Amino acid sequence: MMEPPLRSYDPSIVQDPTVYRLNEAVMHFGESIKEIINEEFGDGIMSAIDFFCSVDKVKGVDGKDRVVLTFDGKYLPHTEHKVEHMVSRLNLQKD
Repeated sequence: MMEPPLRSYDPSIVQDPTVYRLNEAVMHFGESIKEIINEEFGDGIMSAIDFFCSVDKVKGVDGKDRVVLTFDGKYLPHTEHKVEHMVSRLNLQKD
């Protein structure tokens, strides 16, 4: 696989303004976040399975309410899978 798979979504869900803005923010900052993850941790991804998300309310410098989203996902380093390491192939070669 030379490119990561693309996930699909239900277009009607993105009609909600909050979900639309969250999607927009991730799409806008996604490449930069990816680069920072790779720079800080190495080649890999953040898990969306072993994952926590928190939402907090803070006051901005102007006194207005702000939303703080924290994505807390396990780091998964890239691992290369080689055919010669497949357990099923090793078992076949023994027989």
